[in-house]
Amino acid sequence: MIEPAMKSVLLLASSLVLSSAIIRAEVRVEALPETGLQPQVIVSTSGIVHLVYLKGDPKACDIRYTSRRAEGGDWAAPVTVNSEPGSAIATGTIRGAQIALGKNESVQVIWNGNTGGKKEMMRHAPLLHARLSPGAKAFSPQQDLMGDTTALDGGASIAANENGNVAVVWHAAPAGEEGEVARLVWVRHSADDGRTFSPPAPLNAAQPGVCACCSLRAHLSTHNTLTVIYRKATAPDQRGMTMITVKAGQSHLEKLDDWRVAMCPMSSVSLLPVAGSLRAAWENDGRIVTGLLSDNVGDTEKIGPPNAKHPVMARSTQGETLIASVIGSGWSKAGRLHWDILDPAGRLNRSGDGDTLPVWSYAAACPDGSFVVLH
Repeated sequence: MIEPAMKSVLLLASSLVLSSAIIRAEVRVEALPETGLQPQVIVSTSGIVHLVYLKGDPKACDIRYTSRRAEGGDWAAPVTVNSEPGSAIATGTIRGAQIALGKNESVQVIWNGNTGGKKEMMRHAPLLHARLSPGAKAFSPQQDLMGDTTALDGGASIAANENGNVAVVWHAAPAGEEGEVARLVWVRHSADDGRTFSPPAPLNAAQPGVCACCSLRAHLSTHNTLTVIYRKATAPDQRGMTMITVKAGQSHLEKLDDWRVAMCPMSSVSLLPVAGSLRAAWENDGRIVTGLLSDNVGDTEKIGPPNAKHPVMARSTQGETLIASVIGSGWSKAGRLHWDILDPAGRLNRSGDGDTLPVWSYAAACPDGSFVVLH
């Protein structure tokens, strides 16, 4: 059992092999280097865990970054990502920092900038990016990538690969337009590891309409194929998920599911590389849906208890997949940690529950099988 008094981070540890039988991965508890919200982790191929989280006032907070070896040990001294103090936002749960690793493990971070809570400024909220060059001790000055798009709301995503290619993806309204049905998914590409970016280009111009306060998720393969999962809003009651695949500059859209509800669920989505494919997890009608994107897109399953949000995934060295979610969270309302573990064949194996998480927080997962959640 997890000690309720422990204010900490959960880490899913890879298990040991004993007498040719695989011992199932277990959950253990470990403290964060400092108090924070919305941790995000990613593990490099060299075995380094990179961690970002938000610290301070949820309406105007800072992004902190640290790292350590995957096998454990002390975290490095945290450094601040944002060059302008208080320029990040945790309020709403879906607008915080996202992390990717680029060439030679450069650290790329994207986040929604805060507008000081002024409604008249919300249409001009910035989309901010900063990078940490290999061997550098400080992040580059933050830069706004919104271009002439407006009304940033749901969280953006960043994807990168070892080739030095970086993709920043977000949804917003074109200049001079308003409303969810006009919103588009946009991308800016970088071929120099995030130093400079191309102008914004729409990815779903033929099918506009994006759920305004839901975040999306992007993945960039080693062959530079970009995959984006987002929640559509082509009509007020159409909130199903759509996948965009971009190859050689051409976008292909495919429906993943339907959800008929006339509201914005303030949801997020997770992508996890699995043996040459991608596993996706998202919310539908209060349940977590998951499936492999290389399979028939209809071959998904709902897992876990109802009233679940913000799924994140991790994969152990034995091939088990953990999907962590938050149960019962909402606007200014804390939720409880829950996780489900799939066996290597993708079948639900076992489940577990943790303690109540802080308001605006959730779990964070990385592909080596570890996962963290702030207590």
